[in-house]
Order: sequence, then structure tokens, then C-alpha cells
Amino acid sequence: MSAWNFPIERKMGYDTMSAWDRTAFEFNDQIQQRGGVWTGRIPWNSATGRTISQDDYKPPSPVELPAAPLFRDATASWSPPASPTTRSRSSTLSPPVSPRADSALCSPVMAPLTAKEKRKLGEKLYSASCAGDLAHIKLLLSLGAPVNSSTLVKDLYESFKPAKSGMLSPLAGAAGHRQLDVVELLLAEGAELNPHVNHSSSSPLHEAVRADDIELARFLLELGANASSLNAYKTTPLMYAVKYSSADMVRLLLSYKPDLNQVSFIGTAAVHWAVWPNRPEILELLLQAGADKDHQLLDGSTLLHCAVKAEHKETVECLLRFGADPQRRNDAWQTPLQVAEEGGCVKIARMLREATLRRHTK
Repeated sequence: MSAWNFPIERKMGYDTMSAWDRTAFEFNDQIQQRGGVWTGRIPWNSATGRTISQDDYKPPSPVELPAAPLFRDATASWSPPASPTTRSRSSTLSPPVSPRADSALCSPVMAPLTAKEKRKLGEKLYSASCAGDLAHIKLLLSLGAPVNSSTLVKDLYESFKPAKSGMLSPLAGAAGHRQLDVVELLLAEGAELNPHVNHSSSSPLHEAVRADDIELARFLLELGANASSLNAYKTTPLMYAVKYSSADMVRLLLSYKPDLNQVSFIGTAAVHWAVWPNRPEILELLLQAGADKDHQLLDGSTLLHCAVKAEHKETVECLLRFGADPQRRNDAWQTPLQVAEEGGCVKIARMLREATLRRHTK
């Protein structure tokens, strides 16, 4: 498996991160030329806009600095962690390996970065965070990369057809790629745990849940991540867990008492995300936690209407067991039984008739 051959296309928004592969040290060179450490390559002819000149700058003693390795050579051994159990936290606070990171920190004069430079450094920081490269993250931060920058990520919301793009912070990118060490480092550097949707359209907790990384999600929750936070489309981490993740992830989020009746921008609650993909075991966890068993969509359809239309027999059984109303009508004045009969769902229709009879005989 090659160093970059892992599924990051949805998150990265770059062609295998070539956006920072080709120019990883470009900004360091530019900044050094505007006032960095003497390397013997900077033309000191005076010019308008220079931060320093040959007259007012005394180069250090002629100690030859090691040349920065080629980016391809430096990253030849990179590879993502195989699983959360193989990640080590010991390297989080280790000093940067790159000599350029050290030289940037020692730079005596540094002109302010332009908005364009900050944006490009932020994009590189996002890519490095997703890749889990601690050394280059520290380098970029030392060069002034904003830790709470926003990077446009292509196809972030793949449920839409076509998929929609969105902005993510480096912390959210690291969480979505299961990089616990990077998450710890970025938080120590001041990354926002609960960023506003204008800065990151999906929170770090959303992305950790989407990746089904229960260790990372628990870490974020223990630090105060909002279990009821909304992304740009008013989707909660619990909705992500119900649709994409394991039952253990759902249990973890439920233990933090999230809002079970929060609806997304299309009016769906977490329970709907369990009904449509036919996850009765997840639906049962939500109903046990107090979710509305008769939650209605904008057209008046209840969970039973939705389960019947999808022909999910096990989900219908689960809803009836928890007391869902088989006689509730939608805006078209149809009961779930009528929907089942129109759709030719014979077994489900029989279940609904029996449930209706039981309600009348009580």
C-alpha cells in the first residue's frame, strides 16, 4: 500500500493532496526572503518594500545548515495508522524534526503574512492534518498557518445528488481521518472544539462520528464537544451515528443526553435515519432513550408510514412493539395500513391490522 493510497478523496478536495505536495516549502522560502535566517541564497540588493537590507542585517556565523530534504524523499515513508489501536500519543509533544521549522522559529524579523499566504498555509495545514504528519503540522504552524482556518472540501456531503462541498477546519479534517495524535496537537495549539458553521460546516465531533472512531469521539466529548451541535444542514452527530456508525457509537452519544427530537433542514429526526436504512437495533436504542415513536415529517407521515413505504418489516415490528400508532393519518389522510395495502405489503398489512385490533380491545 503506497503512502497516499487511502480513501481521502471525499475529505481532501485535492488530487491526492498535490496542492501542498508540490509547494510544501514555498512559503518558508518566501518568508525567509522577507526577513528570515541567512542561507546564502537571498539577494540583498535594496528594493522597495524590503523588510531588511544588507546594511542592517548581520548574517550569523558561517555554520552550514542542513538542506531541507526533497518533499518526495521526506514523505516516502508516510502511511496512515492502520487502526485506532495502533496510534501512539507519545509523539504529540515531540519537537519538530524539520530544520526549517527550527529556523523559522528563530527568525529575527518576520513580515506579516498576507491573506492569500494565510489561506494557502491553512490549506496545507488541513492536508497535513488529514495525513497525520505531525512534523509538517508543527512546521506550518511555526510559519503562521492559522490553526482555525477553513478549507473547501469537495463532495463533503455525499448524501446530496450531486454531492455538496463544504468548509472544514484542520481539526475536523484530522478527526474525520482518525488522527487522534493530530487532534491532541491542534487542540493544544488553540483549535476550536466547537467551531461555528461559518468556520467549519461540520464539527470535529461530526467527522469523528462519521468515521465511526469511537475512541476519538469519546475523547472529544470528554473535552466538552457538543453532542447536540448542528452542522451546516442542521444534522446532529447522533444522526450521523444512526446512519453511518455502530451501535456502540450511538450508545456513547446517547449517554451525553443529546436532543432526540432535533430535526434537520428537511424535517427529519434521528429516528428517521434509523428507519430508512432499516436499522431496527439502532431504532430500539433511540426509542428506549425516549425518542418520539410517532414523529411526523412535514407531510404528516409518521415513522410507521416511512417503514411501510420502505417495506421494512423488522422496523415496523419494532415500532409497534414500542406502541407506535397504526391509525395515525398523514396529510393525504392515509393510515400506515392503507399505505401497506396500496403497496401490496401483505405481511406488513396483517401486522398493522393485528396491532389495530389490539388497541381497540384494550
